[in-house]
Amino acid sequence: MSRPTLPALDVRWLTDTTTTGERVTVPGSGDLQRVDYPIPPEIGHGWCDRLPLAHGISLFQGVHRFRPEVTGQRVPLGEFRFTFPEPTLVIQTIQGGTICHQESYPHAEFIYQPGHDFFRRADALQVIPLIEASADSAMTALILAEDVLAQLIGEELAATLIARLGLETRPVVKVRPIPIRVSAPLRAALSLQLQGTLQRLFAQSKVLEYLCLLSAQVITPDLAPPRLQCRQDRIRELHDYLTHLEGRLPSLDDLAVQFRMPARRLNTAFAEQYGLPIYAFIADWRLNEAYVAIRDSEVALKVLADRLGYSHVNHFSRSFKRKFGYPPGSLRRGRRVANDETGSEPDEV
Repeated sequence: MSRPTLPALDVRWLTDTTTTGERVTVPGSGDLQRVDYPIPPEIGHGWCDRLPLAHGISLFQGVHRFRPEVTGQRVPLGEFRFTFPEPTLVIQTIQGGTICHQESYPHAEFIYQPGHDFFRRADALQVIPLIEASADSAMTALILAEDVLAQLIGEELAATLIARLGLETRPVVKVRPIPIRVSAPLRAALSLQLQGTLQRLFAQSKVLEYLCLLSAQVITPDLAPPRLQCRQDRIRELHDYLTHLEGRLPSLDDLAVQFRMPARRLNTAFAEQYGLPIYAFIADWRLNEAYVAIRDSEVALKVLADRLGYSHVNHFSRSFKRKFGYPPGSLRRGRRVANDETGSEPDEV
């Protein structure tokens, strides 16, 4: 079935200080297309490559490189608007760094990083991605119509995959924990070492490999060898346990006993599935959760520090500033000013 290339992309760049915020159009193309991001050189640089494949499938890869001076900041890339010709599934995975999405269709905000992939089911998108400048990153997106997914893996399996990912309604956006090994073929699909037909065939083979792995992971985990599946189940249980746990974290030895796996193997298996060792992952996870809590609520910083397992609010403030580039009190004051709120000063302790 012959399909046109995707329609033009409507962008209002937020990094380009030479414009007045007017929208620009990135034209559609039937060939590999590169678009340089208008990031000021004192911040860094970046670009995106887009490759249309057979049956209207498209690959999109954005690369972000930042200077050390902006470490801890979140850089708003632009406001992207896109209308799909039919109901479409978009899957995004990241290598390195962290990305925050401010979604307008539907209204939502998500943070995702290696080990957590982003899923969209909609007929359009309107989003502002904010890229964390603490690390270089690359985001790869797969875009395919729902009926193409059904052709590739079968209608019943496609419907089950959408349901297991929590995408039954439309429009909907979700972030789901997906092992890095599952997303690896997608991240490798757009090869710039190849050209022409070979480049497209390689990309299509990697897309099919990824869809098979994703389906096996989400729908039919029983296809994995029993011992491997048992280990994966324990790591998922550990992830769920830690992301719902407040206060001080157990020691690695205690976790090893609780989840019935040697400590070193437990830490290694967790890193393989979620991209970081246990304590690095949870420290980053908790700081992202703290960012949202400070921005959206009036919870006292001391209470928040206790929940996150810090022995003193000053330790929490230092960790927060290392990650985001400013102390937590500044985030709360900035939100109040932006909302024109009045009242007492934020509680710093």
